[in-house]
Amino acid sequence: MKNLKIIGARGFGREVFFTAIESYGYKEEFIIGGFLDNLPDDEVSANFYPPVLGSVENYVPEENDLFICALGNVKDKIKYTKMILEKGGHFATLIHNSATKYITSQIGKGCIIMKDVHLSVDVKVEDFSTIMVYSVIGHDVKVGAWSHIGPYVFIGGGAVIEQNAQLHVRSTILSGIKIGEGAVVGAGSVVIRDVKPGITVFGNPAKDIGKFN
Repeated sequence: MKNLKIIGARGFGREVFFTAIESYGYKEEFIIGGFLDNLPDDEVSANFYPPVLGSVENYVPEENDLFICALGNVKDKIKYTKMILEKGGHFATLIHNSATKYITSQIGKGCIIMKDVHLSVDVKVEDFSTIMVYSVIGHDVKVGAWSHIGPYVFIGGGAVIEQNAQLHVRSTILSGIKIGEGAVVGAGSVVIRDVKPGITVFGNPAKDIGKFN
């Protein structure tokens, strides 16, 4: 039995805790071992949650450990995930038991697929990406490594989300659109044309508002 350690004990970390206990493999392949964070333990574990075991910087992976990174900011996710990888740690993939996925779709390591996500046929989700609740990913979509897809996002068939991108709540990406590496799509935006790398877009239709990521 593996011991899952959750990187991040704040709001998203606590959401991921509940996602984990409602995911495939819980109590069959893994149990929850606790959080890694610099928060004092009494701010978290006193309210039902497992203990905070210390900071990522100071933690030494144990033989049966698995990790998942519950940080919503892409840059922080990369930073702290790489700390654990450099110490020899291994990452789980969490798929909530209400999510739907066809056998022709692929999900990489370290990914989090949350409640009621729908992945259509031939979707590819690369390593360490997160797809939050109620999002719909159309056929043949590629989600690049480290990307963060917020709640209620719709991505149309054949769209490409390059690595490190961040799509905020209720954004809509039309079919065939390409979101460049490190780009940010603001909440509620409707993207009707390709987005350049590193750019933030917002609105309906979404327009370039500069570099804020």
